[in-house]
Amino acid sequence: MLLRLIRWSKGYVDFSAYGKFPERFINLTTRNGINVWNLKPVQNGLTATMQVYDYKNIRSIASKSKLRLRVTGRHGLPFYAQRYKQRAGLLIGAVIGIVLIAVLSKFIWYIDAPPTKSLSTSQILSALEEDNVKVGSYINSIDIENTERKLILKNEQIGWISLNIMGSTMSVNIEEKAPKPDTPDFKTPCNIKANNDGVITSIKTARGETKVMKGSGVVKGDLLVSGIVETKQETIEYVHASAEIMADVIYKKEYTIPQSYEYYSLTDNRTDRYMCGILNFYFPCSLSFKSYDDSVFASRKEKLSFNGTNIPIELITQSETEVSRTEVNLDKATLDKKILAQSMLYEVFEKPESRLVSRKITTKTGSDSIIAEISYIFNENIAQTSEFSVTD
Repeated sequence: MLLRLIRWSKGYVDFSAYGKFPERFINLTTRNGINVWNLKPVQNGLTATMQVYDYKNIRSIASKSKLRLRVTGRHGLPFYAQRYKQRAGLLIGAVIGIVLIAVLSKFIWYIDAPPTKSLSTSQILSALEEDNVKVGSYINSIDIENTERKLILKNEQIGWISLNIMGSTMSVNIEEKAPKPDTPDFKTPCNIKANNDGVITSIKTARGETKVMKGSGVVKGDLLVSGIVETKQETIEYVHASAEIMADVIYKKEYTIPQSYEYYSLTDNRTDRYMCGILNFYFPCSLSFKSYDDSVFASRKEKLSFNGTNIPIELITQSETEVSRTEVNLDKATLDKKILAQSMLYEVFEKPESRLVSRKITTKTGSDSIIAEISYIFNENIAQTSEFSVTD
């Protein structure tokens, strides 16, 4: 294979030789150190192959052997170069292309970072970027071991990480730490106290001595279940009190709803601007100076790939869409719906573990808004552990 490549780079020719003494021709070429291959006898002569520079020097040998030479084929780089010498731009473009490929292969083109249970792809890429590892980074400047160590130190949930570079692609493999089991501490003595004011509706005591009754009112900080228990032997035992104390608790919230508001809607007027990004360099592909007084912007990126291989070129479309502004005055029915919706959001997201007992809404009208005062009663667990020292 290497010999064929050397011959191709230097150039070689196929030729035929006809005459009286082809055997003498072979002997003379061998004696003069001229390499000939693919020798084949034909009627009144032979055919063979040799390097271009040797063929130029066998005229005298052919004359002594009474042979006539004729070239039947030309092969190799010199002939290709001569064929395209009038197209210098093609050769220059090929050289520039080879140089670009060689240079770009030294940079990161794509980072494959699949998400984990607690880390999204964007979070992983942001963490890598803090250590200057991103698309467009010079591969030889990346200290993989140091980057892995920093990521583990910055993110407690990462137990193991591996960064692998194959060609111009970096793959990120992360294994998270197994979460510690939430095991309750039953050894430390503690009391159960009320974490809010309320009226007790039910008592379920697992450990400790109950100090309140169903139907009694308590205030925040009152002792509900004591961790100091008297045994049958009339001795004192310190336990980790555990109980579920359900009580009706009052909450009050106030919301201000404007009687009129502005809302925006998209129109059909839109301006698109295009950019092309190569590694970390971006330049515009179109120019548009049209803009709007009120508008929203959206950006879309499309990465190029070839045969499954990502190329560090992305096309970016930035769209500016005009929006129209409209002022709307709310009627009483709509205001009531908005107040109820606001109230339900509070109940669902801020009190998900409590049961709504009642809701009372009172409203008063301001200069340009409605002020809603909502009184809730939630039935919830008010038991809160409070540790104490046996030496106190």
